[in-house]
Amino acid sequence: MKKILLLGATGFIGSNVARELDRLGRPWVGVSRHLRNGRNPVFTLEHENEIIQVLNESPVVINALGGLKPRHFAQDLDGSMEEFWSSLQCVLRLFRKAPPAALLQISSAGTVYGESPGRPNIESDPPAPRSWYGRMKVVEEAMFQQFSQEAGIVYTCARVTNPFGNEDHPTHGLVDVLVDHVAREEPFWAHFKPAACRDYIYAPEMARVLLALADSRLPGIFNVGSGEAVELGELVKMAQRIVPEAKICIGEPRKDDVIVSRVSINKVRHELGINVGGVKAYDYLREKLSQVTA
Repeated sequence: MKKILLLGATGFIGSNVARELDRLGRPWVGVSRHLRNGRNPVFTLEHENEIIQVLNESPVVINALGGLKPRHFAQDLDGSMEEFWSSLQCVLRLFRKAPPAALLQISSAGTVYGESPGRPNIESDPPAPRSWYGRMKVVEEAMFQQFSQEAGIVYTCARVTNPFGNEDHPTHGLVDVLVDHVAREEPFWAHFKPAACRDYIYAPEMARVLLALADSRLPGIFNVGSGEAVELGELVKMAQRIVPEAKICIGEPRKDDVIVSRVSINKVRHELGINVGGVKAYDYLREKLSQVTA
């Protein structure tokens, strides 16, 4: 089994993959913003020699780098573009010096597909991003796919939906932000249209599926989600019922926000031969907010 080089090892998605690797007792090397020593060391992108040494062992790379969020592009488009491009070119430069055995690129389903076309999005649907964040994700996918074809390595792209349930990152995603704000008695602003819905997947389950994809080395694009759409308004109403004193504020929807985001996960089920389960968003929210009122 190939060694894993995990880019973005301490981020929201990467930290969950790291936990899954640790749970299975599998060695890995990480790359993140901060250096960390230990059995599974984490380097920064500045530690080029160390990363090249790992790449020379032909590992499978899981690329979960992604410090930028949609709001960063809205607040500082030029700065976000520059940061995105610099990071992308840095990783590609390292790969060209020492190509890995395979690359699992983590992308964002909702922002890449855009509005669902009256049905769940499938992997062959053309990208239709509405935000600059989504457009840059499409560029990122294309750049890594082109490199992989030129280098002759297996390229897999996982388009992940909306993970929740990583308590180390309580400000990532509506579900965790809602729990965090209600628990701290802070106002929660609902910036979405009444019909808005999303596919939510429990973060540890997401990590299990991503690692299975990395191990399979199946080429192509795979949606990684629960396959079920959840109405955002219902989540907020549930929070208000459980914690009546919760400060829920209704704000204006963002112009580039997707209303309906749904994906089909039939491909990952059939080609990987696994069932996607995990805790449901409603159950997770109910349990966490019940602890607040206990």
